[in-house]
Amino acid sequence: METFKILEAYKTQYKDPIVLHIAEIVHLGEEEKEEKWKGWIWAESKTNKGWIPLQILEISSDKKTGKVLEYYSAKELDVEKGDDIEKIKSLNGWTWSRNVKTNTEGWIPDEIIE
Repeated sequence: METFKILEAYKTQYKDPIVLHIAEIVHLGEEEKEEKWKGWIWAESKTNKGWIPLQILEISSDKKTGKVLEYYSAKELDVEKGDDIEKIKSLNGWTWSRNVKTNTEGWIPDEIIE
């Protein structure tokens, strides 16, 4: 798998990330308005809340709830400048990555990847 360098350090913003399972129903809030983060929506589950990608949802006709279509974790990845990462999945300006040095996985913003 191809590796990429990290251009600047990134630290987790949400210490208790939302984790969703297939067929779970979430209550939907505002969609992200900033252009580089389009495609994310604020969601609340029975146990947590956080930003999730619209692509994993089947949204109800009233747009107040969504049914989760695939397992999802909003876990972010701590990285340092110069770290090597492997890209696993990219969505809406973020990439689920594996830090080669620590063998940990999570989301990081695309703008810090070489």
